[in-house]
Amino acid sequence: MNIVTLSKTTYQCLQRRAQKSARTPDQVAEEILRQQLAPRHAYIEVVEKATGSQALLKGTRIPVSIIIAYLRLGETPESLVGKILPQLTLAQVYDALSYFHDHQDDIEQELLENTEEHGRAYLREHLGKAGYLRVTGQNR
Repeated sequence: MNIVTLSKTTYQCLQRRAQKSARTPDQVAEEILRQQLAPRHAYIEVVEKATGSQALLKGTRIPVSIIIAYLRLGETPESLVGKILPQLTLAQVYDALSYFHDHQDDIEQELLENTEEHGRAYLREHLGKAGYLRVTGQNR
């Protein structure tokens, strides 16, 4: 962990923003610093969701992680825009790939959290055994 010293005024500003968004000042500072220090990506926007921040292609609901998942399945940027996601441009796909390389840990975590196995573990943890069996139709 690294420590940054802020002026009292700046920290109070962070506290106000944190209270408005139900986050900690550290989380707000991390988000602001990441946005300001990270390389710019013309076709990517980071949105806050209940589950955390997610990088999407601007003007779409398509996460960068989906683009990466398709590429890992053997698709090419050309096949993505030609057959699978024709509403996208090659520039958008290549910017998603560039964003991935600049934020690899975040996207890898998102990919890990979007597996069936992770989803089942999450349900078991939050619903308990009986709730999990009921939701998955296994309580017969």
